[in-house]
Amino acid sequence: MPTAQDRRLTRLEQGRPQHRKQQDAASPGDAFPPGWSPKSDAQKAALESKADILFFGGAAGSLKTETMLVDAARESRNPNLRGIIFRQELTQLTDIVEKSYRLFGSMGATYSSSAYTWTFPSGATIRFAFISTDDDIWKYMGPRYSFIGFDESTFHTENQIRNMLGRLSSTDRNLSLRIRLAGNPGSRGAGWHKAMFLRGGCPVHSSQQCAQPGKLYLDARWPSDQTPLVDQDGNGFSVAFIPGRLTDHKLLDDNYIYRLRMMSGSLSAAMEQGCWCALEGAYFANWDAKKMVIPYPSVGERWWDTHFLSVDYGFGKSSAAAHLHVCTQNGKIITIGECVAQHSPASEFAAEVVRRLVAPKIRDQHRKIEAVYLDPANFKNIGDGHTIAEQINEVLEPYDLGAIAASNDRVGGWQLMYSRLQTGEWQIADTCPMLIAAIPTRMHDETRPGDLEKVPGDPLDDVADSARYGLYTFINVAEKPRPRVDYKLLQHCADIHDLTSASINYQLMTQDSQSDYQPAWWGRTGFRNSRRYWGLNR
Repeated sequence: MPTAQDRRLTRLEQGRPQHRKQQDAASPGDAFPPGWSPKSDAQKAALESKADILFFGGAAGSLKTETMLVDAARESRNPNLRGIIFRQELTQLTDIVEKSYRLFGSMGATYSSSAYTWTFPSGATIRFAFISTDDDIWKYMGPRYSFIGFDESTFHTENQIRNMLGRLSSTDRNLSLRIRLAGNPGSRGAGWHKAMFLRGGCPVHSSQQCAQPGKLYLDARWPSDQTPLVDQDGNGFSVAFIPGRLTDHKLLDDNYIYRLRMMSGSLSAAMEQGCWCALEGAYFANWDAKKMVIPYPSVGERWWDTHFLSVDYGFGKSSAAAHLHVCTQNGKIITIGECVAQHSPASEFAAEVVRRLVAPKIRDQHRKIEAVYLDPANFKNIGDGHTIAEQINEVLEPYDLGAIAASNDRVGGWQLMYSRLQTGEWQIADTCPMLIAAIPTRMHDETRPGDLEKVPGDPLDDVADSARYGLYTFINVAEKPRPRVDYKLLQHCADIHDLTSASINYQLMTQDSQSDYQPAWWGRTGFRNSRRYWGLNR
């Protein structure tokens, strides 16, 4: 008996009920340029794909742009076809316009250079456009499109492509609604492409982990917030990935492959082979999940170990992110918990952080959290005097916690994270999936050496910032919060009849507690005092 998953797959393979059923190959009624035929098996598979969202990507010269243009014009005999193909910049349209002349011109279509639009004899249109920033999306929120393409889609953020899904629509049920992406490994969007379409693998070096070429997947999720693309009833979008390789055809000159090999760094393997192992431009090029990600049960944390929290709170375009870190006896820092939310008021997010990261106990004891480091922007008084930091601290106060302003040295923070990952002094537990997704996909900022490119609206940016606030401030502040008298630890020692340890711990703790120091973790009062102590008033 077929499972619910099988029934959903069958439904999507047959096409949405309100639109025409897609055939196993291109329909006989589809239009192609006169004399044109697929030049590779990969190109043919891309044109025959039943996926709602297809990513055709890989090596340079694998006919990605031509495939997208031909696919967009397949239904050009239908006067209701409205297609649109995006690039990142207006100046980048030159190449795709030139290729479209060779294809669409032979189909009797006419081109308006002022509107960047091809009009076919039937009245069908295909428009070229550009999206440089997330705000550019609003220029295209009016019309409906039955075909939406992104050429060089890895230059685009998840937010840009995701929001265009809302314009995939038509009143003509004979049209097949679909989104087609084409791109190479690398650039700002490569990370989310790899996660969503390639399932985190590489078709060249980890084919068993990578998505199977052309296979329809119904369990894909948007990497930023893990929203599924298909719901329980089978409504939504199927996705597929088809790798394109330079060796798929013999149209280019024999020396083309050697010119690609002259490209620097990982760009050579990406362009020649379609390799996704090392994304060109990635900041954390040293990322090795096998060494840097560890199972949570192996952490072996104890409640009396030194813990600290880091928080990057944002609302609107930004997300709120928090992480729990533990410093082990040998000085290694392990990030063991995370909490990420969008459009969550400060007090509500703080309550969720408490519920998930503060309130849980180890052996019936609360973790010993020494400090909470918060984005310094949250201390700014931009309203009625009730700052974001104060709203958060009101929630933390019952747990004897109060946030202090974190250091916002971006370049220093990223460098510290890079080096600590490299030496093994910082690891991430598998309980932090979004941080694990964020680190290897952060890109260099070409305008500011040493910094990461900021991608507005990408929650993974805020996730990375949260980790940076915690690690950099904890390691680099002038003094760490000193241990307070921890009677629970003393009681534990007494319970196991270790009176010598209890005596020694008591002496150490009372020595520290008698020093002239106001701890950073004591509620709102301690929070205000600690700001003066740490010199972090902003």
